[in-house]
Parts: sequence; structure tokens; C-alpha cells
Amino acid sequence: MTLFRAFLCQVIALAITLTAAYFLPILHYYPAIFLVCQSALAVAGSRFLGLPKWWMIIHLLFLPCVFIFFMFSLPAWVYLGIVVVMTLVFWGTVRGDVPLFLSSSDVALSVIALMEEEKVKKFADLGAGVGSVALPVAKEFSQIHVDAWERAPIPWLISLLRGKRLLNYTATRRNLFDANFADYDVIFAFLSPRVMPELGEQLKKTMRKGTLFISSSFPAPDWTPEKALQINDRRKTILYCYRIH
Repeated sequence: MTLFRAFLCQVIALAITLTAAYFLPILHYYPAIFLVCQSALAVAGSRFLGLPKWWMIIHLLFLPCVFIFFMFSLPAWVYLGIVVVMTLVFWGTVRGDVPLFLSSSDVALSVIALMEEEKVKKFADLGAGVGSVALPVAKEFSQIHVDAWERAPIPWLISLLRGKRLLNYTATRRNLFDANFADYDVIFAFLSPRVMPELGEQLKKTMRKGTLFISSSFPAPDWTPEKALQINDRRKTILYCYRIH
């Protein structure tokens, strides 16, 4: 449904801009202005239809990128290849679910510091991407088993290859929402507000009492954090730390 709404935004914005170009010659003779208008309308439509904020960037760049590619007269297979690669990288976004977010090295160091205060035997990174947090944790704590959960095929493959020399590291593509997290002592997640309510309920049901859930940037609805840490990185990330009761 999200993908359909995104497609609808592009089609309606293009139709409006083409209609306007019939009455406004400036849109017909200056492609740059035409592209700006179409992109702006697509972004406005995205917000009106309630699409997640990251779709704004996609709508803003979509038609200009198509225009640029056509200027180079590239073979058709090149366009198909680009679409396939982008789909495999941003798998969650295409499915209307979770986009690819990469954590900073400062976030990884902060998670490591938090884990030093815990008795941890097993750690999970939900939405691990290319292993930005999971790999530093696995390298720092060789005695802890680390599971890096990632659904997008290419980030998962990169994570798998980067961690292949680590005996305590596993990259998995399992579904988060039908999993049992009772084996984990600490779970870290950098997902999106869209999935936090469902994930929160899943963790409440399956995590053991006394274990720790760390959510990067997005708080879990109706949960009271044990503490919230402000990270001094480019995003000014906040780590919300929840103790399971």
C-alpha cells in the first residue's frame, strides 16, 4: 500500500506539471524548472498522504535522476540493474517498512560502554545494516555471541562478509516479528517509528526480565526508559535504554 501511494504521488505530480506546462511556456522551455516543480509537488503529495519522511528524499530525486540517466542514452539493462541494486539495498523502504539507517561509530562505542555494565552472553542488533554496531561489539567482546539481523539482501551480505572471520558473529535474515528473543541479554535496534509499537510488544512478550533493550533515535511507545543517552555524533543520536520488567 505504501509503494502504491508513493507511485500515485509521482503520477499525480507529473500530470499536474504537464498540465501547467501547457499554459506556462517557461515550464516547457526550461526542463530544470519543470523538474523542480514536479519534485516539489511529489514531496507535498507524499506528506499529504502520510508517507514516512524518508520518502520525501526519494520523491525529490526520482524524476531528476531519470532525466539525467536519459541524457546519457544508456542501454536499458543499465536502468534495470540500477533498480535491482537499489531495491536490494533499500529493501525495507520499497516494502513500505524500514529504510536503511547506518549507525555512527560513536553509537557503537556507546553501546559497548553500556554492555560493559551488563552480564551479557548473547547480543542482537535488529536492523543491523552492514554491521555498523554489531561488528564492533563482536570484536570488543569475543566471549559474547552477536546476532546481526538484517532483511535487506545487499546490506545483509555485506554484514555477513565483513564478519566471516569472527567466530562469535552471525548475520541473519530472519523476520523480527515472529521471533523469540528470550536468549538475548541485550538487544539494540535502529529501525523506524513505524515499527516501534509492534516491535515493542514483541520484545515485551519474549525478552527475559532484567534484560536490556537499547533503541537508537526512536523511543518505544508507552515505555519508560531507564535512561536516555545523548550521543555527540552528527545526528545527535539519543539512545533510549529500557529494562524489561
